[in-house]
Amino acid sequence: MAKGFKMSKDQPENAHSPKDQSWFERNVSLVIGGLVIACIASLLAELIFRPFFDEHHPAHFELENIFGYQAAIGFIAFICVVFLGKGLRLIVRRPEDYYDK
Repeated sequence: MAKGFKMSKDQPENAHSPKDQSWFERNVSLVIGGLVIACIASLLAELIFRPFFDEHHPAHFELENIFGYQAAIGFIAFICVVFLGKGLRLIVRRPEDYYDK
């Protein structure tokens, strides 16, 4: 434990203080809110600007004409990347004391 860092008796030894947290860890709800706003803005942009682009860039498949298709495919791809990352973590993860040996 670092010098000068006092921990209360009810906190576990490995607990992080708010000072140790990164900006992202302290502002998770802000980041999630920003992502929700960005998703809503992209759907609104598709709703507003889609008629202008349909003339010049017709869909290759009929499925692409469904409103929000690109957003749904992006979300599904994101979910796949997260689960593949979790699986990869199981493969490449090292024991906690790997470098101490």
